[in-house]
Amino acid sequence: MWSLRTVMGCTCAVGSPDSALSELHGNMFIEVCCSCSPVREFVRLFDVTERTALRRHRTERACPHCGAELRDTIVHFGERGTLDQPLNWTGAAQAAERADVIVCLGSSLKVLKKYTCLWSMSRPASRRPKLYIVNLQWTPKDDLATLKIHGKCDDVMRLLMTELGVQIPAYNNRTEDPIFLLATPLRPEEEFSHTRKVLAPPAGLEERMQGSQGQAGGTVVQGGWFGRGYSKGTKKKKRPST
Repeated sequence: MWSLRTVMGCTCAVGSPDSALSELHGNMFIEVCCSCSPVREFVRLFDVTERTALRRHRTERACPHCGAELRDTIVHFGERGTLDQPLNWTGAAQAAERADVIVCLGSSLKVLKKYTCLWSMSRPASRRPKLYIVNLQWTPKDDLATLKIHGKCDDVMRLLMTELGVQIPAYNNRTEDPIFLLATPLRPEEEFSHTRKVLAPPAGLEERMQGSQGQAGGTVVQGGWFGRGYSKGTKKKKRPST
């Protein structure tokens, strides 16, 4: 089970099934229709959070099935995630309950440390999963780790896969990247609904993805998930007069 705090859409490239993933803070490449049952997901080839922010999640596009407004999946600081997918909190909690080992790759754990259900804190310390941390910097969980490796995640994972006898498949210049097969093209009337750079599909898939290539001109707006959501809800400190 993979639980991710990043919203950068890494899991779209991984190609793992939804049941094996928990994107705890959402995915910047996915917008959803909550009016459909079950909730419909639409994978895009661009950052869908351009016009969203803290407690404002509408992406200004509509569901092609029911016409309802689509929303992003991002969980900002100060918010509680309510979507079943791609957050998958149920799967994350169940996996943590069954786990013998927890491996944390690259996370600062400054936010994740507060999610007690992921660390089996209700159990005695001797019965909790062994914790292994890979990070170049200090984390709040270092003192609880069975092993802390100060190294790069890629380097550590290469060594681990070699030890396990697992061959790492080549990325193959994105020609087999699942995001291009999962992506839903925009409708013609929505081609200019964003100004984000679109991920370029590999050779052979351009025609299929043509509908999602539209971009609008004008000023590029930074996504609300990129730190802006939290700052909106805080007051700036006044500088002392000199």
